[in-house]
Amino acid sequence: MRKSILAFALWTGTALLVTACSGGGSSSSQPPPHNATPIANAGPDQTVDAGVMVTLNGSDSSDADGTIAGYSWTQTGGTPTVTLSSRTAVQPTFEAPAVTTATTLTFSLVVRDDRGANSTAANVGISVNPPAAGTLSGRVRFTRIPTTAGSGLNYGNPKLQPARGVLVRAVAPGNPDNVLATATTDENGDYSMGVAGNTDVNIVVVSQMLRDVGQPLPRWNFSTRDAETGDAVDPLPYTYTDGQTFNSGAGSGHNIDIPSGFNSSGTVTGTRASAPFAILDTVYQAVQLVLSVAPNTDFPELVLDWAPDNPGGDTYFDRGQSPQLIVLSADPTEDTDEFDQHVIAHEFGHYIEANYSRADNIGGAHGLGDKLDIRVAFGEGFGYAFGAIVLGDPVSVDTFVNNGTNVSSTFNVETNPSTNPPGSPSGNVGCWCSESTVWSVLWDLYDSNADANDSVALGFSAIWNVLINDQRTTPAFTSIFSFITAVKDENPGSAAALDTLLAAQNTSSIADIWGTGETHVPGAVASAAALPLYTDITIGGPAVVVRNVDDAGTYNTLGNHRYLRFNVAGTRSVTVTAASSNPNQPDADFRVWRAGTFVRGGEDPPAASETETFSASPGTYLIDVYDCANGCSTAQGTPGDYNISVTVN
Repeated sequence: MRKSILAFALWTGTALLVTACSGGGSSSSQPPPHNATPIANAGPDQTVDAGVMVTLNGSDSSDADGTIAGYSWTQTGGTPTVTLSSRTAVQPTFEAPAVTTATTLTFSLVVRDDRGANSTAANVGISVNPPAAGTLSGRVRFTRIPTTAGSGLNYGNPKLQPARGVLVRAVAPGNPDNVLATATTDENGDYSMGVAGNTDVNIVVVSQMLRDVGQPLPRWNFSTRDAETGDAVDPLPYTYTDGQTFNSGAGSGHNIDIPSGFNSSGTVTGTRASAPFAILDTVYQAVQLVLSVAPNTDFPELVLDWAPDNPGGDTYFDRGQSPQLIVLSADPTEDTDEFDQHVIAHEFGHYIEANYSRADNIGGAHGLGDKLDIRVAFGEGFGYAFGAIVLGDPVSVDTFVNNGTNVSSTFNVETNPSTNPPGSPSGNVGCWCSESTVWSVLWDLYDSNADANDSVALGFSAIWNVLINDQRTTPAFTSIFSFITAVKDENPGSAAALDTLLAAQNTSSIADIWGTGETHVPGAVASAAALPLYTDITIGGPAVVVRNVDDAGTYNTLGNHRYLRFNVAGTRSVTVTAASSNPNQPDADFRVWRAGTFVRGGEDPPAASETETFSASPGTYLIDVYDCANGCSTAQGTPGDYNISVTVN
C-alpha cells in the first residue's frame, strides 16, 4: 500500500591457453581443441499483411560439434522499427506494422554455441503489404501530463504519446455494441483491421490490453475501469471515440488523439479521457520488462480501478478481489495517479510479486526513513525498485496537491550513500528494516552504472530468477535476507560486491535467510525488540519471552511483530500459547505460518492469553506474535513496551 511518500557481454570466442607442468619444472603449451563455428539460419523470407503476428524462426540453426546456446536478433533494415517479443528467443514474434506501400523489413540472426563461438549473421526479409480496400488503419495517441520533480504535474506542457497495445473497434455509427472489426495497436499506436468496403463506421478505443486464450502465450487481460459501476462480474472498461463517422473506402485511415480534459492551469474542463490510457501505457511498459526475461508469461487478469471520484491518497494493490485490483487515486485537488508512472509501476510490482513470487508484506502506511517490519520493507522496496526498472528512471516522482499547489515528492532509488552520510537525517540512514535500503540494493543489482559502493550489474534476469524460485519457497518470511541469500547462491562471484552494497546500508554481510549474524540495530528501536530476527523455540521446551514495542510506530514497523521458529520432525499435534504482560487491556495474538502459507491463528476474542492446537506435518514453522496494542491495524489498548511469553507443546 502506498501513502504520500513525503508523509511518511558481448559474445566472444576466447582461445583457451592450457599449460602442462612436468616434474622437471618445464612447461609447454597446447593449442585449444578445434571448435566448429555454429551456423545461423534465420528462416525463409515471408510476405504478410499489415496487422498480422509474424514469427521469426531460428530453429534450423546448427552446430556441427555442439549445441546452440543463444540467439541474438536485430532489425537491420526497413521502417518502421518494430518491437520483437524477445531479442534472444529462438522464435520471436512481432506485429506487422501498418504501411501505405509495400515495405520489406530485414532481420539478422547471430547464434552462439555452447563453447562461446558466434556465427556469422544470417538474414531474413519480411515483406509487409499495405492495407487492401476495406482496410481501416490509423494511429491512436493519448495526452500525457508530464511530471516535474519538485513541482508536480506540468499541465502547461501536455505530450501526445502512442497508445500501445490497446483494443480498437470499428462499430456501426451510433451503435457501439455492433462491433464490425477489432484490432490491437502496436508499439507506435498504429492499428489496422478489415471492414467490408463502403461501410460507414465509428472508431472506438478501449482501455484494455487483451491477448486471450485464442492466442498463443504470452497472454494478458488488463483494463482500466470504475470498479464500482457496471456489472459486478464484468464491469466495462473505459472507451473513447471522437464521434466521427467515415466510410471504409479503399485505404481508409483515421487517427485519434485522446484529450486529457485539463487546461494549461490544471483545471478540469472536460472528460478526463486520456487517464485510463495513460495508466495502461505504464502497464504496457511493465509487461515488456517481464516478457524480456519470461516471454511466455500468462498474466492473471487485472483491473486498474480509476474513477474521478476515487479519493486522493488511496492507492493499493488488492489480490483478494476477483479479478485482482490496483486502486488508484483520482482527485486532482488532492492526489491523482493517472500520470504518476512510478506510482502505477510500483503497484504493478506488488501484482508481480504476489503472482510470480511470494509477498508476505502485511501492508500499511510507510514513508522515507521508517523502520519497518522486514516483510513490509522488502515488499515496498521491491515495488519502488521494480517501478524504476520498468521506466528506466531511478528518480521516483509522486505528484500531489499541497494547499492548492501542485508539488511532488521525489527520491532517487540509485542513491547508495556511505554508512553515515554527512548531513543526512538520522531517519534516512540505511537499515535492513528500511524500504529505501531494499530499493537501493535491488536497483544496484540491476543497473550497469558503477557508482559509490556499487560494482554489481546482474540485470533484471537475476532478480526475476530469485523471485520465481528461492523467494517464492523460502521457509523464512520474505525479506532482504531471504532475497540476498538466494542472489549470492546463484551469483557467488558477486558476493563480495553485494557485501559492500549492504555495508553501505547498515546491513551486515547476509549469511542466510534468517538474518543470522546481523548486528545493526536502528537507534529508534530497542535492541531486544529488533534482534534476533527469529527466536528459536522448542516443542515441549520452556517458554520463550520476546519484547514487543511501539518504538518506531504501530502495526507494521520494527518491533510490532516478533518471530519465533520451531521445527516439526514428524506429523503431530502442536499447541501454541502466547500471553502478554500488557497491563492495559492485554491482547496477545499470533499467527503460525509455514513457507508463506497461513496455518493457524490465535487472534479472537481479545484476551491476555491465546491458545491454538493444530495438526502439523514435518517442516519449519514460524510464529508471528504481537500484542494487539502494537501490532494490530486497529489498535486494542495502549501501545507500549510489553513482554510476550510463548510456549509450543
